[in-house]
Amino acid sequence: MPRPPIHTTLEAKQQANREKNRRHYAKNRDRILSRRRELRVEKNTGPSELQKAFARAMHGYDVDEDEDELETSDNSSDVEGNESNDDDTRSDLPECLLVRSDLPGCLVAIKRIKDDMSSLINEPCAFTEALLLQFVRSIVYTDDRADNGDQTIITNMLAQVQDLLNRAIPLQDEIHNFCGSLAAEYHAANTVCHCLSTALAYLEDIEYYFVVGGISELCVAHSMGELMYQKRLTV
Repeated sequence: MPRPPIHTTLEAKQQANREKNRRHYAKNRDRILSRRRELRVEKNTGPSELQKAFARAMHGYDVDEDEDELETSDNSSDVEGNESNDDDTRSDLPECLLVRSDLPGCLVAIKRIKDDMSSLINEPCAFTEALLLQFVRSIVYTDDRADNGDQTIITNMLAQVQDLLNRAIPLQDEIHNFCGSLAAEYHAANTVCHCLSTALAYLEDIEYYFVVGGISELCVAHSMGELMYQKRLTV
């Protein structure tokens, strides 16, 4: 049997919503004001390259018609360059398939994964924004209509990050068995897994919009600051 309604009139519902909003603001006042200041600074400094690219994807025109063609950011260049030599930095056999019966072997393996990760990810938020900019710039326009862009830019990188995480987790478990959760060695392995997990969640969040709503929903989510990497959420 459904629960009987608490508020039966429109005025009562509106008052209840106002009270709910007041409680939310009182509880999260510092975070809300901080976010407003960040948005005000971003607004005053003008649209970023990614915002301009998204505006073109949504509306079919550039935010600044007189501006030269957008240049790829340094992070984006790093992503492109790292994709070309990825095979050189990846190990021939994943560490998760190797039997590590000693602590030094596990530490060497996790160090190799960290090096592979560093060649792809400098910091999860910057990494994700650079990759997203690279994707948005892949959108082709025909008669002011945009296609879906090269989604493999996101999905291929997602697979690479997932592979690194799959290799790192068994090693993290082994290091925990050897050293315990308070050791510096375990902390180092946990830092690698945490960075990879966060980057993976950011990419899966973007992929979700591909599947559910398409490019338009992704553009709207970005414009509202709703993407995980924009909120700097961690896993």
